[in-house]
Amino acid sequence: MNPLNNSQLHAADVLWDHYQRGVDISEEAFSDLDFGDGLAIQNEIRQRRLADGATQIGWKVGLTSDRARKQVGIDDRPFGHLMQLFDNGLSLPASSVNGATIEPEMCFTIGETISGPDVDPATVADCLEKVSAGYELNERRAVVGGNLAMLVADNLTNWAIVEGSGVPIENIDSIDDTEIVLYRNGEECFRCLHREEVDNPFISISRLAATLHRFDLQLEPGQKVITGAYTRHQVAAGEHWLAEYSNIGQVETSYT
Repeated sequence: MNPLNNSQLHAADVLWDHYQRGVDISEEAFSDLDFGDGLAIQNEIRQRRLADGATQIGWKVGLTSDRARKQVGIDDRPFGHLMQLFDNGLSLPASSVNGATIEPEMCFTIGETISGPDVDPATVADCLEKVSAGYELNERRAVVGGNLAMLVADNLTNWAIVEGSGVPIENIDSIDDTEIVLYRNGEECFRCLHREEVDNPFISISRLAATLHRFDLQLEPGQKVITGAYTRHQVAAGEHWLAEYSNIGQVETSYT
């Protein structure tokens, strides 16, 4: 992997100063950068976090629907690095996450290493330990606007994930037919089949492996991977969120 060029390094320093000291993010630092630059900057931020003693728990895959890819005009899958994992039933103050949003997503646990630019999606399931109901919790940080480089560099807005109950991957016959039902304070607010909203997760994981390969990275046993949001909702104090995934399990989170 090549070292960062001067523009990438400057943008990484700007973003790092924001994370460490709350310094405003200069959008100009990202104005001439593209998708690939964003990935390189995010990986630099990831390495700085690890050097500071943080522990990475896995990855997310971005742009996992035709709708999302058409919106930005590229056919690629950015990665995001996951640094916080919470158990099912998490309760936290809504004010602790700036502009907090919640997204139901499938959460996979890697069982065997998945690596390389041409992973066959048909082999991915054999390398997975289990699939769980999950949430991605997001935070508004950078004022991204239409700047894809900044969005990718800023870790695709990830703050944390919540892993609910799950099952061994071999228990699932047709993962694309999984039905997801989301409840807010006991009232249904969203329902879909997996295939209606996002790509087949095994395809997404194979594409994630290819993107990671560009940076000499791979999916390691024990890591968690989330594979795309079905919907996104703003959250507020006093809300309880429950998502049920047919044949997989459920996940719940409360905000105080």
